[in-house]
Amino acid sequence: MFYQCCCQYVKENEEVKGPGNKIESFQNKNSLEVEKFIHGLDESSIIAAPSPQLDGSFSGSPKLQIRIIESSVIEVGTLLSISPAGLENSKRNANDFKVFIGSKLKENDEIINDFVIDERGKGLGSRHLVIKYIQIKQKYCISDLGDGSGTFVKIISPLVLRDGYIVSFGNSHMTIHLSQASNTLTVKFLEGPKSNEVYNFDPDSEVILVGRMMDCKIRFDDSSMSRYQCSVKYEEGKGWMLFDGIGDKKSTNGTWLFVEEDYEMYDGMVFKAGKTLFEVSFHIKYNI
Repeated sequence: MFYQCCCQYVKENEEVKGPGNKIESFQNKNSLEVEKFIHGLDESSIIAAPSPQLDGSFSGSPKLQIRIIESSVIEVGTLLSISPAGLENSKRNANDFKVFIGSKLKENDEIINDFVIDERGKGLGSRHLVIKYIQIKQKYCISDLGDGSGTFVKIISPLVLRDGYIVSFGNSHMTIHLSQASNTLTVKFLEGPKSNEVYNFDPDSEVILVGRMMDCKIRFDDSSMSRYQCSVKYEEGKGWMLFDGIGDKKSTNGTWLFVEEDYEMYDGMVFKAGKTLFEVSFHIKYNI
């Protein structure tokens, strides 16, 4: 048994219909409904890396360490050590400030990935995601490359919703639309039991509960979801906020954000690609 993109069990060798395909189809049909994502985090939550030295070194820069915490094919606990230049012991060995992860080593006799996870047919694309060191921002970012079931970041702390975000849980993927004029929130489901259903909310709405309970404004009869999967509310000065679970009670399988464009990585971040879960930590090395 393995996990889907949002941590739901599926049968071994079952073909995974990736949300990436649904998202691409939805965008092609109605490009006005899904705009480019606007990704951002509270600056205080990001560990920034200093600029490289004149000799090309990165004195005092943080090393990004990614630990595999769940996988169908890779040993749990496997560590990927990434410096600004790239992945240590990379298969590409390009030192181009990028790390590519996917299910294939080569394409047209060219090595295309730095790290290979052989999960073809299980949601992981040939070249699934890229982690980049952005020299101008001095930060590490992650983004999906559109091949496979998508790359998702687990929502751990409250998330300020942006127009165009796609949030996933269980078998469902919902797109967020915000009206700047009225601050209204529109939720449309792209996939799952509520596919194509639309919900509209005003800023003065009570907390919007999503889950299996009778008091949920968006209610599911889906055993893969928690009783209270997530909640949304409008906060003056912040906007629409998304919370995993309700209060201090988190959902069982998590609520996830699809990352189509560069999304700044932070210490403690958890992300998923195919059936593999990764946990991020930063380690600063000082040269004396």
